[in-house]
Amino acid sequence: MTHRSAPALPLVAVVTPVYNGGAYLEATMRSVQRQSYDNIIHVIVDNCSSDNTPQIIDRFRSERVELITIRNDSLLPLRENWTKALCAVPTEALYVKILCADDLMRSDCISRFVEIAQRDEKIEVVLCHDIFMDRVHRANLPLKQGIFGGIEIAAKMLDESINWLPYHHLFVRFPGSAQSPVFFNDAPIHFDFSAVVHSVLRGKLAYLHAPLVYTRWHANSLTSQQLGANQLRTLLERFDILCAFGVQCWDEPTFRSKKECMRARMMRLAIKWTVMGRLDAARELLKGLKERQVAPSAADWAKSLVEWLPYSNWKRSWRLSTGPEIDEAQFCSEIF
Repeated sequence: MTHRSAPALPLVAVVTPVYNGGAYLEATMRSVQRQSYDNIIHVIVDNCSSDNTPQIIDRFRSERVELITIRNDSLLPLRENWTKALCAVPTEALYVKILCADDLMRSDCISRFVEIAQRDEKIEVVLCHDIFMDRVHRANLPLKQGIFGGIEIAAKMLDESINWLPYHHLFVRFPGSAQSPVFFNDAPIHFDFSAVVHSVLRGKLAYLHAPLVYTRWHANSLTSQQLGANQLRTLLERFDILCAFGVQCWDEPTFRSKKECMRARMMRLAIKWTVMGRLDAARELLKGLKERQVAPSAADWAKSLVEWLPYSNWKRSWRLSTGPEIDEAQFCSEIF
């Protein structure tokens, strides 16, 4: 098997949690088999799928890249299934690449990720341009720079100064089984985001200015269902993540200002929901702020309204143009 035959190369575990992946899993697994890197193992945890997912997995058991497979006896929540997949990673693996069961990698993806990660042992995470909805999406990071300080990146992630990072495509330096059970334990929904923040704070982030990954976004995706089902919950969770890690990124006055800025955004959303007639959602959002002991005062409401226009202008300037267009067929043929 490949990870036995190339001992000089660090072992990379590609980790794929899957639930009812019949529509996309075969292409995803094929993108792993096509990797030019020679020391890979593919870890797949089937979350009690009721479709043809097990049969698709079986088709690849004699292929070039060795499989480690687990099938759950009962359906686990999304984060718990991702954690179970990490716990199956061999202890000798130096790196882990998350590959969702409906996403793809270019054939040189792992080779290029390993190459840049090996330049500096302080690099904890590698990410790259992402093709999302058939268009290239880029992080607004300097084009001539590929390695960044972890505190700088974590701060930009927390205050959303970075407009696009495909957290679900994370490639991480992985210190073995000791980290596996707790790697995704910081947040129920944005656990990939939280894991990237936590990881880069240990060192550095490398970013490749090339579209090496492809993200499918569709109604049947568990991730899209979870993120779209409760905007309120995701907002409060992002606030919790900022509170958890912000103290490592900023001095106390700046940290306080960042929290106030994010709270003001949620307050303006509560106003918007009220105007739209979504009174229950607005009340729940304000209840969440009160539970976190940051309930707004009258002065806070006034300040949030004054800051609404400047924030809107910043948000418009923050959005970078996307493109070019690259559809799935082009990506798989690698003619772009």
